[in-house]
Amino acid sequence: MSDDEDDFTPWTPDGAARVRAAAAELTAAITAHAEAVAAGTSEKDTEKVFTAGDQLLPALLAYADAQFEYTGTTFPLGPLYDLVDDEEDDEDEEEEEPPSTGVSILQRQDYRVTDAEAVMAAGRAAYLRSWPDDDEATAAEDVSHLGRALYQIGHADGWAKLGDVEGLWPVGASVVVVDREDTLGPDEGEWPEDLYAHDGEVLFEQRDLYGK
Repeated sequence: MSDDEDDFTPWTPDGAARVRAAAAELTAAITAHAEAVAAGTSEKDTEKVFTAGDQLLPALLAYADAQFEYTGTTFPLGPLYDLVDDEEDDEDEEEEEPPSTGVSILQRQDYRVTDAEAVMAAGRAAYLRSWPDDDEATAAEDVSHLGRALYQIGHADGWAKLGDVEGLWPVGASVVVVDREDTLGPDEGEWPEDLYAHDGEVLFEQRDLYGK
């Protein structure tokens, strides 16, 4: 007989008291769980239901422990131990995965051009902010098409400011974070032809719709 088996003393008054105490705590935990679940009104509250379940689980396991110490059995709550063990194993496997060597942040922002001339004017004004010693004629010569206008605005104010430009109407945007083993190196000649193609794991994605 092992030392653990020799120390096991079921059916004691102290054990019975622990069962009753654990039952009282479990009753309170179940009531709190029921209130949290019943407060949900739609599928959007599913995450709150899982959170409530995570908060209930320790009380269930504590009651199962007390029952086992008193009776030597965990029925019907024993399978919960397997659930916790499986989750811990999954966490261990995730921790063992080697870290990625880099990530790519792929962004797309779409705008409707409602007034091309206004955008061109904004581009020339941005040029003059970057090169205040130049004149309007030089700005007009540099900003000769829409793409150049957008570049000068992005250069002077940052690309995020395009949404404030008269003549541009933001309609949608997306951000995709991709696990990337091979990031862009110092030699541009070795960069891939399609900078936005990827076969890495998508770590995060966000989509925004601003209007039609």
